[in-house]
Amino acid sequence: MMFEDYKDTALVHVRDAVSGKMADEKIVFLLEKINALSDYYTTSSCYGRIVVAESTADNKKRDYRFLGKWHRTVSFSDAECAIEGYRKNVLFFRVDPVILHVGCRDPDSASRLLKVCQKTGLKRSGMYQIKPRIIVEIMGVDALYAPIGKDGRLMVDDGYIEFLCDIANEKFRNNEKKIGDFADRVSSL
Repeated sequence: MMFEDYKDTALVHVRDAVSGKMADEKIVFLLEKINALSDYYTTSSCYGRIVVAESTADNKKRDYRFLGKWHRTVSFSDAECAIEGYRKNVLFFRVDPVILHVGCRDPDSASRLLKVCQKTGLKRSGMYQIKPRIIVEIMGVDALYAPIGKDGRLMVDDGYIEFLCDIANEKFRNNEKKIGDFADRVSSL
């Protein structure tokens, strides 16, 4: 397959995800900007989120049971309501930063994209795949992973949950700023 074939296929999937409300609404504008560029297309994305979830101790996403998941800032009452559903395993309070997978026409276009990532603070970005197509993974650094419960028992008090919400909201706002900066610069590619 050629680059154009991969891009055509990816654009169909993006349109289906957007029309089916499976894509984060807040990131659609960025997907459209990237996909309008001749040398790039998106394959998957997440705007960033704040999560309360229970999982096994190794914190594998496939084992998650989401109790609360927000693509926005959160209040203490949001977190408190989510925590009420906690029953077993380890309870995690997380902030997941923006993540995008972008197909690139060639190594030069991938390099240009990575330079934009570096300029906007999306420092955990790099080549994810080279063959049969070039994929760049773009990932923010504004993350937080805090275990707060074990075996169905909350291990922290309300004050600490409020503290985590404050930190999470700050990280989420930083993430949003970096997405905006990246969107402003990506048009120059």
